Amino acid sequence: MSARPDVLVGFMGAGKSTVGRRLAELKAVSFIDVDRELERRTARSIPDLFGDGEEAFRELEEAVVIELVMSGEHGVIALGGGALTRPGTRRVLAARARVLWLDAPAAVLWGRVEADGGAGKRPLAVNLHRFSDLQHQRAGLYATAADAIIDASAPVEVAAIACRDSSVVRAGALTRIPETVGDRRVFMVIDAPLADRTPDLGPRLLLPGGEQVKDMATLERLWRAFAEVELERRDVIVAVGGGAVTDVAGFAAATFRRGLDWVSCPTTLVGQVDAGIGGKTGIDVAAKNDVGAFHAPLAVLADPTLLDTLSAREWRCGFVEALKSGLLQGDALWDLVRRWPSERGSEDDRFALVRRCAALKGRVVAADPREAGERAMLNLGHSIGHGVEHASGGRYLHGEAIAIGLVAALGLSVEFAGLDVGIADEVLGVLTRLGLPTIADEVDPDAVLAAMRSDKKRSAGRTRFVLLESPGHPRWGVELDDAAVTAAVRAACPR
Repeated sequence: MSARPDVLVGFMGAGKSTVGRRLAELKAVSFIDVDRELERRTARSIPDLFGDGEEAFRELEEAVVIELVMSGEHGVIALGGGALTRPGTRRVLAARARVLWLDAPAAVLWGRVEADGGAGKRPLAVNLHRFSDLQHQRAGLYATAADAIIDASAPVEVAAIACRDSSVVRAGALTRIPETVGDRRVFMVIDAPLADRTPDLGPRLLLPGGEQVKDMATLERLWRAFAEVELERRDVIVAVGGGAVTDVAGFAAATFRRGLDWVSCPTTLVGQVDAGIGGKTGIDVAAKNDVGAFHAPLAVLADPTLLDTLSAREWRCGFVEALKSGLLQGDALWDLVRRWPSERGSEDDRFALVRRCAALKGRVVAADPREAGERAMLNLGHSIGHGVEHASGGRYLHGEAIAIGLVAALGLSVEFAGLDVGIADEVLGVLTRLGLPTIADEVDPDAVLAAMRSDKKRSAGRTRFVLLESPGHPRWGVELDDAAVTAAVRAACPR
């Protein structure tokens, strides 16, 4: 099968045409807009075609979409907002395309549509109320069809880069590894319990997973395995597993032969919503993740059905990163995580959770790939959390330590960033409902403070914090008084 085209879907005003053109430029492929193609073929405007009735318009639109996707002539295709109402369109996209849903709040999209001529150009753009209702009605179609969600509120350049680098979040996503790597030779690095669920594409090395694999011994073992099969610069490393496996395999790929391409296939919740995305790779030497490289994967393939293999504890730990993402993003993702039940939720909600978290990470990384500014926001709760993780000597897993750090960071946000204490209390309630720790029992606060001094994010001898003004409005690079930090750590570790 030829490479799948990127098909951009979404509601009116999402920027599918504008972002699509820039995406095509980034990928050096051709672009086509289905609405403009319909106008070209019929010599009529879209409002005029709609005048024949919506059903007739949709039939014509469906025929053109299927023809364009099946032809393989265009690398990026922008669809009209209602194209997915046709079952034939949905079937061909599922089989032959990578579907990217550009999504943003109704108020953002309505503002763009009004500025562009409103109902004069878009027959269904009657008023904000009907506009919002129609967007809500179509959201289920977009969600079912999409491989990824893209934050359409972002600037065009950022949205286009996020489209190019977006995760594929699909049941059976690992079956797309062969088409992703093409005819290139593959070396598989696999979390051992997933060996039987991973395609057999070439030589493989099984790792036990967990933070203990992020060490020099594992890194050398990978390098020697790559050398034994004589990997060359054109070959591809495929990493299948949790965040620790993708971290160390990605770093091995970044450093062997001065850099091999790699594919990230995160299989844990923390990997699918955060750790397996964005190209930060590394190992732990003197502190967590203190040796590594920025090395973006060729692709990210995430299958949320594999989350069923996680223990309850692993699931809870991963959810902490999703909760953090909801606080950073606000809007639909915050609404989703704040209401999450005490269990794992429905399959539809799990897919939505992974896609929306990946959308946040994708937007932030696209804007700041090397953590020179905005990307630092993703460390909300991590400064104290990493200190707790290190000082606990293994008592708290990463996600549990970050839960404690998140509570501490929100307490600091109430005091120094004006966060509503009700939000901090709500987060405390979510963590408690899921059975996650919110304070670190029997952990020495002085050991936490010492570990924080080794944090790789320190600058000029100071730890910079991420604080939250409100959901969707973080502040990063905040320098706090030593006394305030010490008090927060001692409150988190009431030994």
